[in-house]
Amino acid sequence: MPAFGFVADDLTGAADVLAQSHRYGLEAALAIGDAPLPADTDVVGIAGPARSLAGTEFDDLVRADLAGIAALNPEVLLYKVCSTFDSSVTIGSIGRGIQLLHERFGLHGPVPVVPAQPGFGRYTAFSNHYAAHAGQVHRLDRHPVMSRHPSTPMAEADLRRVLAEQLGSAELPGAIHLPAYNDGSFKDAWAARRREPGAQAFVVDAVNELHLDTVAQALLREEHGHGPSIVVGSGGIMAALARAVSDQAPRTPGPSQPAGPVLAVSASASSTTAEQINDATSHGWEDVAVPAQLLQHADAAAVAALDERVASALRAGRNVIVHTTRGAGDPRYGASKPADAGYVGALIGGIAARMAAGGLTRDVAVCGGDTSSHALIAMGVRQLRVTDQFVTAGPVLRADDTSAVAGCRLLLKGGQVGPPDILRRFAGQLPGS
Repeated sequence: MPAFGFVADDLTGAADVLAQSHRYGLEAALAIGDAPLPADTDVVGIAGPARSLAGTEFDDLVRADLAGIAALNPEVLLYKVCSTFDSSVTIGSIGRGIQLLHERFGLHGPVPVVPAQPGFGRYTAFSNHYAAHAGQVHRLDRHPVMSRHPSTPMAEADLRRVLAEQLGSAELPGAIHLPAYNDGSFKDAWAARRREPGAQAFVVDAVNELHLDTVAQALLREEHGHGPSIVVGSGGIMAALARAVSDQAPRTPGPSQPAGPVLAVSASASSTTAEQINDATSHGWEDVAVPAQLLQHADAAAVAALDERVASALRAGRNVIVHTTRGAGDPRYGASKPADAGYVGALIGGIAARMAAGGLTRDVAVCGGDTSSHALIAMGVRQLRVTDQFVTAGPVLRADDTSAVAGCRLLLKGGQVGPPDILRRFAGQLPGS
């Protein structure tokens, strides 16, 4: 039986959970879609494209994933959400996810919500959430990327208000604020929030790893007659849970060793990813822009032309980046908005699948959170495990042997993840990378 189970609302977020588990010496595996769940690991999870779904599609997927993890009876269940709380009332609703947790685990009581990930520049203070960008920390509703997110722009930083709206409640959820860690009241505050009548959730502040370690200990202390301890959070709480049960020193990244030319595919509109694309193309990567018209309508001839261009560059030994936009200011973004995440993910995933199956690359990077699940499904991936640490929230992964990318090194990179030169690092183009 795994100690920890998780349900992730996208693939790149799930990869972060795998990374944090692996970093502290735990064995972790991820199943995609309806793939069988492995039982030979410390941590096991399911990931799908819930963050890009709404309505009955969202409900059906989350219900199925929770049922699968519940059958394994883990000690702690993490409902993994983005550390920037990407969601809205209609799309990828974290509030609706919490309601479905209560539907499955009716005796659990209020669920703690802990999205902080200090090692990744994500902090919660007095229920307001903050995220770093370009060396500066911004409140979520003033964040230069998240306040303008293409599908779930964040207009509110107070997570209690975000959750109240998504839960359809006139009452703000409760909270445990920073002073509780220092004045000795955390344990009592936790117990009180967990027993609060009629409450569905409460927000927990954290701005450093010691805070998250305190939360992890609270989760592990709980009685389990009603099922697992449940937490809604990011890779930060997974790291704390792993630290709590492991006595191993943290693993550190080794040198990146590609087998040949690297293929990166991106459907991220993030300015962070745009900087990474610009860095790669300015250092000789083949720049393959997906035409705007192809982002709305399938065109077999246009896809074949893209395939040939990518294949030709890979045969010549060149690294390639295929992208649907270079930030929200790209004219293609305005022309194609709103592009369907499932269609676009399958489009770029299909290109990667065909190149890998043809033996033209053994090193594939997928950029973009909302579309990553669809891209991996198009590659036929059913299970992922970590092979190496790489960057925060971005490990190097391997897929199951039946997928089109079997035997490849895989990097799943969320839109806001990584340094500007991450693609060149993955390709081993920097000293020491």
